[in-house]
Amino acid sequence: MCVRLVCVRVASVTAVEINQRALVDKVLARYPEEFTVFRELLQNADDAGAENFNIVFESPRGRASNETTSGLNLTKVFKWVVKNDGAQFKPDDWNRLTKIAEGNPDERKIGAFGVGFFSVFSVTDKPIVKSKGEMRSIYYDRDQLLVKKEGCDCDKWTVIEMELKQESTIPRIFELTRFLVTSLTFLTRVEHVGIFLDNTELCRLTKKRSQASQPIAISPHMIKKSPDGTMTIDSVALISQKVTVEFFEHTLIGGSKTLVARAEPEEGGNPAKFKSFFSMEKNSKSNGMIAAPGAASEASSSKSSVSAECFIYSAKVTVTVPAKSSLEEGLKSATKKKLPKDFPFEMVFFSKDEHDKQSQEDAGFGSVFRGPQGFCPQLEAAHPPRIFIGQSTAQTTGMACHMSSRFIPTVERGSIDLANNHVSKWNKELLYVGGFLARIAYDSEMKKVKDAWPTLSKQDAEQLALYTMKSFVFHPSTPDPKVFQIIKDAFYACTESDEFPFISDQGIRYTKDIRLYNSQFAQFMRTPTFPMELRPISASMTLPDFLRIKPYTIGDVVKELNSHWLSEPEMAACLRWWCTSLASQGPLDEQQKRCRDELLKVGKTRSGGKEVRLSSISKFINPLMLSVRRSDDPLPHDTIPPALTQNVTHWIPEAFGWQEMTIIHWLRHLKDSTPDPAHDINHTPSFAQHVLSVLGALWHSLDDNSRSEVREILKDMNCIPATISNKPCMMRPQDTYFPEADVFRDLPVVRQDLLADYRTVQPLQYLGVQERCDIETFISKAMGGDRWNAMDLARYLLTSPSEHAARVMGMKIFPCSDGERRYINELFASSETNRALKLHVINCGYWDPSSHEALFLIRHGLHDYPTIEQLIPIASSKDDHDARRAAFTSLCGPLYESFLERQFDPSKFSKFPFIPGVRDGRNCQIPHDEVFSDSNWKVLGFGHLPDHFSKKNIAKLKIRDRPTAEKLFQVLQSTPPKDPQTAKSWFKFLAEKGVFSAGEFEKIADLKIVPVEVSSEQPQSSKSYEPVAPRECFLKSDSYPGDHFYQRLFKFVDFGPSANAFLKACGVKERPECIDVLRVLLKCPKTFLKLAEDDHERYLTELRLIAVGHKSLPRKIHEEMRTASIFLGYRQGDEFELCKAEEVLVADDMESRRTFGDCIFIAPQEELIEKFYSEMKVKSLSSCIKYTVEPGKELLDARSARDLLNSIIDKIPIFLHEFDEPRFRDGMRLLRWHDEDQFFVRACRKLDVTKRLEFPNATNGLQGQKAHPTELSAETQSKDGLHVLWIKEPKADSYDVAAALCRLLFSTYKKNDVLSLMTILDTDINVLKRRVDRILSEYRENLEKAEHGENPCNGAPPGPVQASPQDASSESELTCDKPESVSKFTKFLQRFRKDPRLGQIKLSEIENSIEKVMNIMKEEGGDNDSHISNREQVGGGKKQKNVAYCDEKKVAKTDLEECEGQHVGQVKVWKRKGTVLDVPSKEREAFGNIISNLATVFSINQTRCHVFYHGEDSNLMGFNRNDQIFFGLEHYIQNHKDAPAGKAYIDWYYIMAHEMAHVHTPYHDEHHELLFQALATRYLTELHNLPDVRELFKCTSH
Repeated sequence: MCVRLVCVRVASVTAVEINQRALVDKVLARYPEEFTVFRELLQNADDAGAENFNIVFESPRGRASNETTSGLNLTKVFKWVVKNDGAQFKPDDWNRLTKIAEGNPDERKIGAFGVGFFSVFSVTDKPIVKSKGEMRSIYYDRDQLLVKKEGCDCDKWTVIEMELKQESTIPRIFELTRFLVTSLTFLTRVEHVGIFLDNTELCRLTKKRSQASQPIAISPHMIKKSPDGTMTIDSVALISQKVTVEFFEHTLIGGSKTLVARAEPEEGGNPAKFKSFFSMEKNSKSNGMIAAPGAASEASSSKSSVSAECFIYSAKVTVTVPAKSSLEEGLKSATKKKLPKDFPFEMVFFSKDEHDKQSQEDAGFGSVFRGPQGFCPQLEAAHPPRIFIGQSTAQTTGMACHMSSRFIPTVERGSIDLANNHVSKWNKELLYVGGFLARIAYDSEMKKVKDAWPTLSKQDAEQLALYTMKSFVFHPSTPDPKVFQIIKDAFYACTESDEFPFISDQGIRYTKDIRLYNSQFAQFMRTPTFPMELRPISASMTLPDFLRIKPYTIGDVVKELNSHWLSEPEMAACLRWWCTSLASQGPLDEQQKRCRDELLKVGKTRSGGKEVRLSSISKFINPLMLSVRRSDDPLPHDTIPPALTQNVTHWIPEAFGWQEMTIIHWLRHLKDSTPDPAHDINHTPSFAQHVLSVLGALWHSLDDNSRSEVREILKDMNCIPATISNKPCMMRPQDTYFPEADVFRDLPVVRQDLLADYRTVQPLQYLGVQERCDIETFISKAMGGDRWNAMDLARYLLTSPSEHAARVMGMKIFPCSDGERRYINELFASSETNRALKLHVINCGYWDPSSHEALFLIRHGLHDYPTIEQLIPIASSKDDHDARRAAFTSLCGPLYESFLERQFDPSKFSKFPFIPGVRDGRNCQIPHDEVFSDSNWKVLGFGHLPDHFSKKNIAKLKIRDRPTAEKLFQVLQSTPPKDPQTAKSWFKFLAEKGVFSAGEFEKIADLKIVPVEVSSEQPQSSKSYEPVAPRECFLKSDSYPGDHFYQRLFKFVDFGPSANAFLKACGVKERPECIDVLRVLLKCPKTFLKLAEDDHERYLTELRLIAVGHKSLPRKIHEEMRTASIFLGYRQGDEFELCKAEEVLVADDMESRRTFGDCIFIAPQEELIEKFYSEMKVKSLSSCIKYTVEPGKELLDARSARDLLNSIIDKIPIFLHEFDEPRFRDGMRLLRWHDEDQFFVRACRKLDVTKRLEFPNATNGLQGQKAHPTELSAETQSKDGLHVLWIKEPKADSYDVAAALCRLLFSTYKKNDVLSLMTILDTDINVLKRRVDRILSEYRENLEKAEHGENPCNGAPPGPVQASPQDASSESELTCDKPESVSKFTKFLQRFRKDPRLGQIKLSEIENSIEKVMNIMKEEGGDNDSHISNREQVGGGKKQKNVAYCDEKKVAKTDLEECEGQHVGQVKVWKRKGTVLDVPSKEREAFGNIISNLATVFSINQTRCHVFYHGEDSNLMGFNRNDQIFFGLEHYIQNHKDAPAGKAYIDWYYIMAHEMAHVHTPYHDEHHELLFQALATRYLTELHNLPDVRELFKCTSH
């Protein structure tokens, strides 16, 4: 038996526990808006049928009604109490009160979800409800809600007490009032709302809705049933509603009786969402109350009242839903109540007057209707209207109207539910009703506008219509954008009619009757149009296609033409439209032709007083005839008046099928019709003349057949206006003559005004008008009388045979002005000019020189005007003043202008005084070569023209404005000015006139024309002057006061700025220059020294000037200088003397000077002077010293000699490569140091050295020329190309070794050369090499940084860097046993040695580049150098960069102007144009001296160096322009003004070297870098010789 055990598990069941506190908090969190609790309780009161609703805020102390409210803004409250007088609570109401989510089942009530009451928990944790003698207290026990039931004494009011969670200030009364105003809008029962503080009433709201409503008829075309058929709109009525708000005195006053109004709510001011709203902390704002305008006056009353009035469009909606349908069940499940059978749907609309009133309210109480959740919306404002479900939701309508109905909201009531299936269907059906009601309202309001339109001004009517239309412009709704789209679709789809009222230029019309404005149609169509300026409103309304405004159609035009007679302009515009829009596009198709026929059939107008029907027209006037006919010319009845076809005639044949009216058709009409007298071609001359003019204008367009037909029509008509002896008549064509045939005034001739139009001549000829009579009759008439004139004769002869014309023109038959008959070649034309000249003129009535007749007469001998040769004698006439004046006027006239310009030679008429001028103050006739146009030349005795003389005539007659330079030169040479006053006026005048050329100024420079006072002991009144050539004068200057040395050397003058400018052009200089001083000096050096009062310092000053500027002087001057005794020489003591170049020495060896100083003259010990002497071939002292070496016994295999030899072999190349070839003795540059056949070192214990002076001009001093022993530990011996360096044991002095080698190498040397060589020999070769390599590496890095815009060394140009501490220490160890000055200079020198590895090019190329640079820089600077340097151009090396500290483009050439009188030596000073501040003088002098001294260091011409002041850019150090170097004073001031002078010299030394390198290359590339290094290294010794640099390194003076 098998037993199976089964285990059965029993399931346990437990209840789900709900945290009721959390549940309530989460429900409340979905309520988004402020004052939610009042909204829910107000809705509950309305559902209970209450008419009154009060809100009471209770303060802790409870004020009596007669107390003040001076502290209202800061009043603390601890409880809110809400009361309503609606129905008392019933048991079911008490039961629902304690149940969450059990809504009101009454389908007539708004409440649906049963959570509205629980909004009180956003304010309190223990609400109390009192109603009908019962009280319920609801409170939390931990997280569960409990209800306590008690009895109470209470009146008819239902009361809800809410003790706040935390005491707080009273809510913003103004914002609360605004909220309540909107909340009252759609409530059905509540009419009064009061707000109290304890027993004090603060505010009262009253809503009054009119009892009588105005029913609105629903058009049969309106679709009253919703799309799904659930709702039907039964009726629509218009109801007026007014809301009044009263603020009482206790609200208006607050201590100081200040009117309070709204303030913007604080961010996060929702009391239901933020507990801090009730906190005890003081609020910085005053509870939404701020002082409002006009407070002082308004606060005197007990209350302030504002109101707003609107219209409610209310629709009664019936619900039709089948019982037990899914929709009914779904909605019942969602709302917990049955569907209502019917309900209202209401929409608020504000009139324009009310809208404008509310918009214009100031910031006072009127704004209670505006703003967030405001009752009165504003068009396109930030707070749009909303959908109401009893109370406002967050859902906007998308238009300018609030809507309210039985929408089903989301739980939080923020928007309507369009997501739930059945609820969504219900709400969409309701939204259709909203669109339907909006359309009803739109149609109704637009009908009001239409009715009021005639009584309003156009502007007011349009504004009213636009307001209504903008009120129904749809914008995207929020938060659900589908809402506005559903309403908008229903708005347009709720009717079957295409009648949509809209604004037009003629008022409110249906869109189907309005047309889009078109400028062409506007001229003849009277259909209402939509104005162009209102297009935006049409676009914003987005009308569907079937309602949109259409453009004009052909049918519209036919309808318009059939309806009335068009005016002439209207018909012209209509025809123009048809031609330009259709016919201009090409041939018409059949459809277009049918449309044309319809237009022509119905078109009718009145033109020129006659009816014109387009159906009877077959012809039109073409443009050619239209251009010549008159507007009143009679027309055939089948021709369209031209006023109707302007500008479209070329399209008429195609557009209307009409033909052109021909001239033949018109002439037949004139012949056959019975015209009025004004248009009778046989009897009215003016009209006949007009017809002939038209015929002449069209004649060229007629063919032969047409012309014949015209002649046939007119041949028997008296259509030619004619005259016989000036008597008018009408003649046939064949009986009439042309006027030229009537020379003797007795034939019927065509009227002259008819012939004024040349086009009529050919038609008249064709019609038969005659042109001439026979020649014999003509001649007999000419000889028989003198009534005829020559012009008539010429006109006749022009058309006569040539033999007839020649016969007549050769006869003496021409009447003259003096009554006699003359030949034609004896006469002049009958012009006014010829008459004024009293010439014989031909007899004629008028004279037109351009006419054919005049040209004919002139061609046969008549003189048109006199020649120049005939005219000038008349102009020179002494007797006939009138003829003389007329002749000169004619001469200056346009007739002779071309001749005067091209052929007039004044020299041919030099004897004729035909020019009126002024001489010696009298008016007279002056010959041409004796008069000038500029009257100022009378200063020099010349004649001139009067002031009124025309400038144009001056040019015509070639009258000069001034004498020639040759003439003036003769005047200056023969009669120069005698005194300074005359000279000043002459020179000033000549300066202003600018007569002379540069070559002529050169001539004047040697004329003695400058009066200079002659020194005399005579009294002041008897001053005398002597003329001096300009080259010998100088302008006075403050630089040379009266006691200045130059005052004794030169002649200084000052005739004023203008005269001085003339003298400067003539060669007078502003200041004596080197050449001037030198000329005086060379003339007589002893006299020069005497004038310097034998002051050698003053003489030395001038010698410095010569030293600086002598290089630019001619070679001849240099040769003369070398042979003249101009060189100042000193002997020991204070003795000095002027010597020749061969008599003085440059003391480059101080020890030798001490030895031989009493027997030689030494050059002044200044580097500038010594260099000048050397260039003048003055020998150096060292070159005149001869050494004799007598060594002791040689020490064989001396280690010291061997070590020294190796050191020299290794290191001497480093020293030698710095020097130019000329420095070396012959053969020393290529000495092979390692070859014992050329050089070796020997040691000895005794070394005797003597020196001797070999100088032929030495005097017999104490030392004479004998040999002198000297203490040296090293010296060289040379013989037959073998050079031996002897050194004295135990150790030779390094300085003596270096000096001995320098004497071997150089013909002359300096101490710096010795120091440099000594430093190199004393430094270990490895350390020296490593040091040089590192320095150059760091230098390259520094340069690259600067070129990339970085700032090494405070903006200074990239140069060698400082030694590192390690290197410094190693160097100090190597030089510890050397003198301090030598050690420091060694460090300084080693910093800048060139790294041989950088020699990418051969050394010879670097040397050549340096030589080219120095050759350019040694020349005198100027503005004519063609070479441009320092331009950042394409094509530089691989390291080319934009270097900010060296950029010429920063300072344009035109930006600088020279500072006159502020130069420092030969260094010019410039400043930026327009700079108000002067260049700082102290800094200018200091900086200029630095640049000048550095120019001496580099041996360049100082005129190549300039200082510029550019105060805006202290980083700009300098630039190279045209090989002129400009140095920045501003950079010096910023960086070196207070620094040691030695440091400034060093920094600017490298800047100068940098810019000098730009002479060879404009780029910042590798070649520039190499050249810069070589230049900077070569002149370091000269830099070190500067006293300030030596002081910086604490070196002893040499």
